[in-house]
Amino acid sequence: MSASTITLPAETSAAEVFAFPQRPKDRLRIALHKLEEALNAQARASADFRAAMGELKTKVGTMQEGVIAYRDALERTAIEIDRAVKKAKELQETAQRMVPQG
Repeated sequence: MSASTITLPAETSAAEVFAFPQRPKDRLRIALHKLEEALNAQARASADFRAAMGELKTKVGTMQEGVIAYRDALERTAIEIDRAVKKAKELQETAQRMVPQG
């Protein structure tokens, strides 16, 4: 049996077994091909990541606008509540003056 071929039992014949390249040139070619595939996969992943970050930035900006609008609405509501409390106290004082004491 030579170093470049492997014999397997018949039950594993469905899987193809490739011999390890013997020539340095072949090993280098395969390694460069695998490196190119990995770099391409990394470039795709980086592009997907950048797209996701852009989408996140948009969503956060939209959420920030909503939070600012909500905060402004709460401030207006607090001002209206303060006015209502003040008016209620004034009415209570007026009602107490109108009702004869005791």
